[in-house]
Amino acid sequence: MTVKKAYTPNLSKLMSDCEINYHRLMRLLPELEQQEDWLFGVDGNPEKTRKVRIHVVERSRYTTTVNVAQESLLDDWVPKPVITVRLYHDAQMAEVLSFQRNRHLRQSYPYPNEKMFQPDEKAQLNTFLGEWLEFCLRAGRVLQRV
Repeated sequence: MTVKKAYTPNLSKLMSDCEINYHRLMRLLPELEQQEDWLFGVDGNPEKTRKVRIHVVERSRYTTTVNVAQESLLDDWVPKPVITVRLYHDAQMAEVLSFQRNRHLRQSYPYPNEKMFQPDEKAQLNTFLGEWLEFCLRAGRVLQRV
């Protein structure tokens, strides 16, 4: 009989991802203190441009919360990815708070669980956010600043 080892979060990787994501967001959102919305085109074909919208949800003295959402022509039957991210300005970190309608993500989950989250679900979402932001930085262009 094999004993399954419990998942142990890799805190140094998580912190590194959060720090890098903060700096990626600050490069994408240079006027963060004054602006509420940004719209980026992330495809070379103007007729099929995919769009990523970043919207400020909440501001406080030390944090800013934003939604990062892909806009889709298929919104009616294919949900668009939406990630809520909190930027901690004093620590210079950005942490994923929620993905789609899944709020209050835990650092780790037992597996299996009711929603079938992976044991490292939050770490995977922070990595995904980093890949998404890096794609916006490399292939994106600002379409609109509101």
